[in-house]
Amino acid sequence: MVAFDDLLHARLGGMQDAVNDWTETVKKLKTLQEKAEKGMQHKAEKADWKGQNAGITRPFIKKTAKEFGDAAKEAESIRNILRDALADFKASKKKLGAIVADAPAKGIRIGTDGSVSYLVHPDRRGKDYEGPDPKQADFDHVRADIKAAIDKATEADEVASRALVTLVGKDEHNFSGTDYKSLRDAKAVQDAQEFVALSRKGAHASPSELAHANHLLKEHTGDKLFAEKVATGMGGKGTMTYWSAIVDSHQGNMPKKELATLKDLQKNLGLTLAEATHSNSAEMQRWKKDVIALGDQQFISDRTRDTTGPYGFQITSSLMRHGEFDQKFLNDYGNKLIDYEKDTDAPQLWSHGGQYYDALNFGAAKNDDGKDPMTGFLEALGHNPHASTEFFHDKEHFNYLTGVETKKGPDPRIWPQDSASFVPSPDQKQQLPGFVSLGHALEAATTGHNYEAGPSAATSVHSAEQADIMNRLVTNMSKHPDLVRDGMAESLGQISAEYMPDIHRAIDPHKGDIATLFPHKGSDADLQEQDVTRFLHTIGQDPDGYAAVNLGQHQYTASILEYHMNHPGAYVNTLSPDHHQALTQTITSISRDAGEIEGVIGSGRDYALEHKLVEGDSAYNTALGKAGTWAGSLAGIGIGLGTSAFSGPGGAVASGLAGTASGEIINGIVQGANRDRLDGQIYRDGQHWEVLKEDTAQTTRDSLAATTLRHDPSFRLYKEISDSAVDDGFRAGQSNVQKYLKGEVQSSGQ
Repeated sequence: MVAFDDLLHARLGGMQDAVNDWTETVKKLKTLQEKAEKGMQHKAEKADWKGQNAGITRPFIKKTAKEFGDAAKEAESIRNILRDALADFKASKKKLGAIVADAPAKGIRIGTDGSVSYLVHPDRRGKDYEGPDPKQADFDHVRADIKAAIDKATEADEVASRALVTLVGKDEHNFSGTDYKSLRDAKAVQDAQEFVALSRKGAHASPSELAHANHLLKEHTGDKLFAEKVATGMGGKGTMTYWSAIVDSHQGNMPKKELATLKDLQKNLGLTLAEATHSNSAEMQRWKKDVIALGDQQFISDRTRDTTGPYGFQITSSLMRHGEFDQKFLNDYGNKLIDYEKDTDAPQLWSHGGQYYDALNFGAAKNDDGKDPMTGFLEALGHNPHASTEFFHDKEHFNYLTGVETKKGPDPRIWPQDSASFVPSPDQKQQLPGFVSLGHALEAATTGHNYEAGPSAATSVHSAEQADIMNRLVTNMSKHPDLVRDGMAESLGQISAEYMPDIHRAIDPHKGDIATLFPHKGSDADLQEQDVTRFLHTIGQDPDGYAAVNLGQHQYTASILEYHMNHPGAYVNTLSPDHHQALTQTITSISRDAGEIEGVIGSGRDYALEHKLVEGDSAYNTALGKAGTWAGSLAGIGIGLGTSAFSGPGGAVASGLAGTASGEIINGIVQGANRDRLDGQIYRDGQHWEVLKEDTAQTTRDSLAATTLRHDPSFRLYKEISDSAVDDGFRAGQSNVQKYLKGEVQSSGQ
């Protein structure tokens, strides 16, 4: 450790001279490197040598030229290490000097060894003493500042020392060619080597060593160099062996602290490996290929005790739940995983492979022990939207995972109950963690954003592939509502919220000018009213799904009204020279569609309550309140025009509309959700439909009031027009539910 007095009075001029000298050396060596590569090496490669000259002289010249390059690289690395260490020494010295200089004014003395005491001890103060009177907290603060300055200098000294030893190496005849861009790079490499060494202890690592390994991973979160060195240092097989050993040696009831460390270790190792997969180096390409190839291999930590162990797929997927893995790697991995499942007896396979492993997922939710590798893989897709879109655009993958049956395709996947008592083929109607993760992956695939990140204006512009997946979701799940598995509705509702322009286009009866009434920049999902009705009715039965669609609809209605009222040239002025008539038609269309959507999901909500699919109506209000954080991001997506300006017939521009009205509308809904307006008495009296309809009408009126139309002399009339249109839409939604579901659903409000 650097001593306090040494740092405070350090003379750093000599180190600065060394940095300058090495900088000049780098310049000279790079000049020699250029001459060697463009001169003698270039000539040697062009020379028409034969015999011994070709076999000996040319390789010798090439090796010599390479040595110049390695020498330049090594010299530059030494310069970089010295430069950054000097910068840290200067900063630490300056900080320490400031601490010492400021201490007397606080009534504190700092000794030559860094000790802290009173400048004037209370016992020696006179009656007239008016100086500072430091408290224990002041002493603690100064000590902490001194320690921080010394620690920074000490770390720089130790990292630089180890790095310089590594650079010099043990080979007296060859330069190492090691390339350090900075002192931080050197620390990343050293810490990665330390982690790899700890990983080789496997099950024999002590609790303190596990905690330190976790600390190393956490400290270097997002560090590409560290991540790659960890992955390549362990190797594909080493990664599998390490995690299977950790899992094997930590089962059953554990102290909370130990479980927390392991849960954190699983997360941080996953984040590190995810970061590493974005490297295209030869070493990482090998790691990725090895990990995929080892998917069908079992890893047995203790062969004296066990005859089976988890498969590589199970191990890898358990480390995929956090972080954004590389797109190509995810698709290659997923293709191999699905192919393997189809060729074997999955999911029975996963229970056999992990029968001695209670869990591969530390701190797991119920029925999510990690033995089903598809769950972790789908979580990874949920964190990489581009990978998920590519994966689900493959129809066989889509059908296999969502449960769509086809005449020629393979049977849909059977999802296991992933608990200690592993059930390979449980009732597929119950909530299973795999379904929740499937929803997450589909959300990323259709929306273009990480399911945990929430929407933005940019992601509201959907690609043709995303829109196609959305079309398949709605079409298939409307025909087969059982494909909306328990646990998926929240994600499907949030997807629907981000496809509101497409949904409005599908249900609006005025198809001729639909593109300008409900504009968006991306590809259209080309939905049909019948499919939308059945799909939203199913989603509306789930409180979380209902909340997402409800908030999404109100956000979009507020945004599109604001857009058209503030930019009449985009649509309103093209309808009729009679401005009042044009406004009436615009408000009627938008309000009617809002009513229809609310009528459909309201019917779904009603159906769930009648059939006791949920405990009570309060569950829906609870879900609305819970969705507040996510709903806040909806206000930023506007009407689906992305970040680009929308130029309609009147040259209207959509910039600046992102969420002023819609944000307030959503806040009002979420805040009001805490009051249970639809209590049991209202429900029994059949008044709930009127309450839901009035809520929709009021919210639409509020949306109108947030636009420039509030200053119009006829504003009261326009509100009445909106109310009437909402009523028409509400009835249309209810009617369509009966019509398109062929009378299967009878609602007490109809």
